[in-house]
Amino acid sequence: MSKKLDSTIEGVNISTTPNFKKKHVWTKETVFALVVVLIPIIGYVVFNGFPVALSFGLLFSNIEGFDISTMTWNNFANFTTVFSDDRFWKSIWITLWIASTQLVTLAIALVISVLLAKKPRGRGFFQVLYFVPYICSSVAVAIMWKWVFDGNHGLLNALLGTKIDWLNNTDNPATLTWAIITSIIWQAPGYGIVMFKAALDAVNPALYEASEIDGANSFEQFWNITIPSIAPTTFYLLFTGVLAGFTTFDKATLMAPISWTQTAGYEDMGLTMLYYSYILGTQRMEMELASVVSWFLFLITMTLSVIVMKKRDKELEY
Repeated sequence: MSKKLDSTIEGVNISTTPNFKKKHVWTKETVFALVVVLIPIIGYVVFNGFPVALSFGLLFSNIEGFDISTMTWNNFANFTTVFSDDRFWKSIWITLWIASTQLVTLAIALVISVLLAKKPRGRGFFQVLYFVPYICSSVAVAIMWKWVFDGNHGLLNALLGTKIDWLNNTDNPATLTWAIITSIIWQAPGYGIVMFKAALDAVNPALYEASEIDGANSFEQFWNITIPSIAPTTFYLLFTGVLAGFTTFDKATLMAPISWTQTAGYEDMGLTMLYYSYILGTQRMEMELASVVSWFLFLITMTLSVIVMKKRDKELEY
């Protein structure tokens, strides 16, 4: 039973009765809108959700090739096999090495952005020029740098007058990893430059004016005003950069193609975790082991993401 409330304000009688929402009526437009919304959701569940669930089940199972009907429970044998594999630990080391490069690209982007913020002549041209590598296809960039480091007719050997096979160097295998890192450093800063440039333009000029009155020099202004002001952008770029570094695949596969021994370049110096998962799943037909590597990579990236996000939230509190 609803209660009727009566009140009088300045001689005017106001009667209020609780309003109840009308029952939703399914119209043709509502049904059509629901169907349109469900299409991408169904697509995601089929093409993304199901493979993820399957890969999780494979963590504890054996499977013959890609035949799901052959899945059998094996407890934690897959983890023992992967964690006792030296190639797995080497892939982690190579991945961490390449991912750390993002700190270098971030520093390069910040320095260039600060220089562009001083409004030099032709800054618009340089800003576009620095952004061009970022919008280039990663595959095209990898092929270009593969030509540069080619051991026979590569540009680097032509400039140095040497005949070093940089991508398959038996004397110094690490040159392959450095070649992959070089291609990343050349391409990655473009996005950071644009983001840092926008963040620098948004810094309140009054802060710099006040600091000048207090006698602060350029370095003190940069450290105490600029860096804290662009902290959200810095954390965002750090977050996305680290994730990109941990998921390096295309450049590694093109610059360190799989040999007949199923190695990623000489002494596996191009073996990233994602690349190793690909080799296990497609070359050795061991999908259960590939799932272990993939989920381990997911745990690493998720942990680092949580750390970066908490650090960001802590910084934003000040």
